[in-house]
Amino acid sequence: MADKSGKSGGLPFANPARTSSTGDPNFDLALSRIGFNGARASNAPPVSLAQMAAKPAGQGAPASSVAARDLARRDWLLETQEKQRRLSPLAGGLLRTTGMQAQQFLDHFYAPGRPCVIAEAIGHWPALERWTPAYLRETVGDAPVEYQGNRQTAGDFELAKDRHKLSLPFTAYLDLIEQNPGNDAYVTAYNSAANAAAFAPLMADVGDIPCCLTPGGGMLWVGPGGTFTPLHFDLTNNLLVQVTGRKHIVLVPPAQTHLMANRRHVFSDVHDLQDEACLTRHPQARQVQPFEVTLGPGEMLYIPIGWWHQVRALDFSVMLTYTNFLWANDGYQGFPGD
Repeated sequence: MADKSGKSGGLPFANPARTSSTGDPNFDLALSRIGFNGARASNAPPVSLAQMAAKPAGQGAPASSVAARDLARRDWLLETQEKQRRLSPLAGGLLRTTGMQAQQFLDHFYAPGRPCVIAEAIGHWPALERWTPAYLRETVGDAPVEYQGNRQTAGDFELAKDRHKLSLPFTAYLDLIEQNPGNDAYVTAYNSAANAAAFAPLMADVGDIPCCLTPGGGMLWVGPGGTFTPLHFDLTNNLLVQVTGRKHIVLVPPAQTHLMANRRHVFSDVHDLQDEACLTRHPQARQVQPFEVTLGPGEMLYIPIGWWHQVRALDFSVMLTYTNFLWANDGYQGFPGD
């Protein structure tokens, strides 16, 4: 689906219902996955999945059948809700906004978990004009930087990040990506801790984003046109801030997770929704209804936790990503394993 625009409006919210527990954490998880959080309808004692599985034939379904049914119901509910949202460009579109205030962002995007493009929020940053390859070369110089290398021939470069860690003087890294554009060499957020000292001189060129974030640094991405981050979701809410160049992002709502071939952690075996070979291997992904947006310099994209996305650089690109929002961003704590 193409990038949509519109104005957001306030909506009343009901008070959340109190949660209840069955006494069995696995069954509670299954109930939460299908959206059940109301008070118990009866005073009957809780029944665990183990008890249900132990019942004789004809006296209740085994636990595996219950879990499969509940997962199917959850997928049905999420997909139905997503179809309903898409009836409205305002409720179901990828909105573009300017002049965002913190309370507006919280009410209309952060709390509901809706992505949006925010323009004109960092126009005062010197980085927007300064961060050319020549300026980066002069400012960072030969300081050693860590990057992800030898990615082009490795299908699992995102899963095996540590194996791809390499280091070069920054000037040599810029020479490398100028001579060899594409996805083979990329300074990513995963390298941020190692690169903090090298990139510290650049941080004087960036400012705060008070509509969304607490004061604090972002994670820097530097790479040539052609770098690619494959289809995945994150365990935090993320704000992508494009400073130099353009990136094309494909977003897929969490309701379509059942189409993503999600076998390993947060990654999709589909890999690339715009690659015909990937779609041939995973034909169910042809049913995906994505949102697409190209971010240019000075634009930001809010990606809520759980939203699938893939990112491709169209030019030499410098981006910052942030997770230090004004509100809680700790959903990763309850993630159920790899």
